[in-house]
Amino acid sequence: MGLALLWSATLMADRPLLPDTVQTHPDGRAPIQSLYDRYLSLRDRGWVLDIVTESRPAGRDAALPIIALRTKRTGPAVWILSGIHGEETAGPNAIAESIDAIAELGEHRAVVLMPLNNPQGYVHNWRYLNMPVYSPDAEGQSVGDSSHLLPDPDRPGRARSPGPSSPEADAITGYVLAHTGDYPPEASIDLHEDNLISEGYVYSQGVLGASDPLALTAVRVLREHGLPLKMDGQTRFGETIEKGVIGPVADSSIDELMSAASIIADGRAIPGPRARTVLVFETPAAEFALEQRVAAHAALLRQLAAELAAESPGSEPGR
Repeated sequence: MGLALLWSATLMADRPLLPDTVQTHPDGRAPIQSLYDRYLSLRDRGWVLDIVTESRPAGRDAALPIIALRTKRTGPAVWILSGIHGEETAGPNAIAESIDAIAELGEHRAVVLMPLNNPQGYVHNWRYLNMPVYSPDAEGQSVGDSSHLLPDPDRPGRARSPGPSSPEADAITGYVLAHTGDYPPEASIDLHEDNLISEGYVYSQGVLGASDPLALTAVRVLREHGLPLKMDGQTRFGETIEKGVIGPVADSSIDELMSAASIIADGRAIPGPRARTVLVFETPAAEFALEQRVAAHAALLRQLAAELAAESPGSEPGR
């Protein structure tokens, strides 16, 4: 598929987005309707709304839209993502609570917001499109899977997989590539949680790697707001942690795509987004109330938004 067609499923949106009958999993997370109302308030501030795709995996009665909002301002951009995994609810809720800070960031920088990339998972409390929980023995269909675009280190010039793992992954990665020309990602922020850890950590996938000052800021803010982080040792996947941060890893995620120097499209290598800063936050979930987790993620978003707003594009962070 040519790059010009990668986003062919996307629709400009100015219509009702959610079926009236959709019911959100009743565990205290905000109803999806209220989340979208908060996200869509950015249109009142001049942001552009896109429907990336309508998600309707097998067994679902209703299609739910995956949306993105972007500033009219273009140029080196901050990308904010969340809701890749449906049971990780703090991020999408924190974005809704932090929408004013995100809007303020958009007054200073180009911004692309993809706040809930797996609405079906959020509504039904399913991690993946095809299965409710993580299992090392089964392949979950992550909406952020980018293996069809990332180079295979063992097969030069070829992608890691022959095609996208789901229509949603195809549409989301296609949206990213279709907009990195006008909104080249200088910084990417992706909010995650993990029910299987008691201490969190920060992945820093970008050009600056584990030395990224914003990664260290994130460690500080999360700890100050009561979420413990593992400061050294290894993750449950065997990755090395230093000062709460893990440097670049190959995990075929959309975050690796954001950081990639080159990608494979139409069977050939082309330049990738190569974002300077790519931060992925994995915070513990099982032992903490949703309210506390949302508050910590919201504080993190506000702090990072303030620091990114103070930077001029292309400058070194912290200057």
